[in-house]
Amino acid sequence: MKITLALGVLALSLVPALAERPQPSLSTSLGVCENTILREPVLVYEYAGSTLVAQIDRTLYVYGDGSLKLAEAEADSLGRCLRAQTTPREVALLRQALFDAGAMGLCDDARRVMDVPLNTLTLFNGAQDARAHTFSYWIGDGNYEAVDGLIQQFIVDKFP
Repeated sequence: MKITLALGVLALSLVPALAERPQPSLSTSLGVCENTILREPVLVYEYAGSTLVAQIDRTLYVYGDGSLKLAEAEADSLGRCLRAQTTPREVALLRQALFDAGAMGLCDDARRVMDVPLNTLTLFNGAQDARAHTFSYWIGDGNYEAVDGLIQQFIVDKFP
C-alpha cells in the first residue's frame, strides 16, 4: 500500500514537468506544407497467402505522379520487382473508377475460405496528409467483382 501511494505521489509530481515540455509544431500535420513533390501513394494492393499448390505474395503500388511498382515473391524464387510509368491522368481515372465501383464503401469480406490468398486494397485520398480506406476480400466476386476487375485489368495493362 505504501508503494502504491508513493508511486501515485511520484506520478502526480511529474505532471507539471510534462505539461511544461514544448510540444512539437502541428503546422505540418495541418496541411500547411507546400506540396512540391507530387508522389503521394494513391493505392496499395496486396494479394498474399497460400493455396494448395503455392505461396503467393504480390503487391502493387500506384503513385499520383504515375509511378508504378509491382513486387512479386514466390516460395521457390527470390521474387522480382517491376517498375513502370503511366500518366497522372491514368492514375486519376483508375482512382475515380474504383470510387465509382464503390471501393470506398466496401468492408472486409466476412466469408471463411480455405486455400485462397487474401486481397487487400488500401485507397488513399492522394494528398500529402491523406486519409485512407482499407478492406480485404477473398474472392473477386459479388460486391468485390468490379473493384477486383479494375485492379486486375490495370496490372495486365501496365505490366504485360
